[in-house]
Amino acid sequence: MRLVVGILIVALGLLEAEAAEFHLRDGSVIVGTIVSLVDGEDLVVDTAHMDEVTIEWEAIEEIRGTQVVDVVTFDDRRFIGTVTFDDSSVSITGEDSVDIAPQDVFSIDEINDSFWESIDAYTDLGMNIVRGNNRVTQLSFGAGLSYEGRDFETSVDASSIINEQAETADTRRNTFAASYTHDIGTRWQGNAFYQFESDEQQGLDGRSLFGGFISNRLVNSRRQRFSVYGGVAVNSEKFETQSRTETPEGLVGFAYRLRSAADIDFALTFFPNLEESDRLRSQFDGTLSVDLFSDLDFKVTVYNRYDSDPPVGNEKNDSGLTLGLSWEY
Repeated sequence: MRLVVGILIVALGLLEAEAAEFHLRDGSVIVGTIVSLVDGEDLVVDTAHMDEVTIEWEAIEEIRGTQVVDVVTFDDRRFIGTVTFDDSSVSITGEDSVDIAPQDVFSIDEINDSFWESIDAYTDLGMNIVRGNNRVTQLSFGAGLSYEGRDFETSVDASSIINEQAETADTRRNTFAASYTHDIGTRWQGNAFYQFESDEQQGLDGRSLFGGFISNRLVNSRRQRFSVYGGVAVNSEKFETQSRTETPEGLVGFAYRLRSAADIDFALTFFPNLEESDRLRSQFDGTLSVDLFSDLDFKVTVYNRYDSDPPVGNEKNDSGLTLGLSWEY
């Protein structure tokens, strides 16, 4: 029993030692650990009693603590060490000890030494029933996994939509995507990706897309992110009525993310064909998520695929909407 109590005391002592004190200009004090600061705006602190709280960076008068964090300045300098803040300067103590002005700090991130702490995952499940002359039941499934390092992020996502209709064969739409993003400074990123898509309703046996692009985050705060990007890709596709083709494509688009009472994510990408100047494809993917409780969200997903030169008998636009629940863990 004494051994258990001793272990608990040591563990609590380690947790307390890692926590920092945040003295605000209004005289209040918050105790916790730094989670993140983005774009020099809001500092997110994980507290023992209030969960995560957000503090305006300009409202902080002093920081005292021994937590090791990753600090990036607006001019792309990077430091890893403990941070203290005394209103006039931010002192970073590590391999390279330095003092910088508070307004020069672009981001601060906690360092997750554990592999599992850097992983996020989700699972989606949805069902739509449309009644009319025919009853159509739509089932949707999805899952994703992402890992975030200090200067890179990688993710995989997969989804499947099954359409069931009386007196006709069921149809499926399957997607898979994998991506790798590496930071080049504070605003620029290099990206590599692979996508696969099949759609029985459109007669698409399979489309594989592999490429790379450079992106720039024109807006990058904890609440909002707006990016533009451009690059090249190789499109290998096979329709039921056509043989497989492989063509190079350009890639240009933009993406937006909002974190608020409702989370919004969407991206619109254009793929001009570099061999057939009269063909243009585009793809739009968007989600709206509303927190229900804990890690469970209500989620609306919208997609649209446009092809200026589709196979004979196919529409130029293919779009859909699903409603369901999403569990994040």
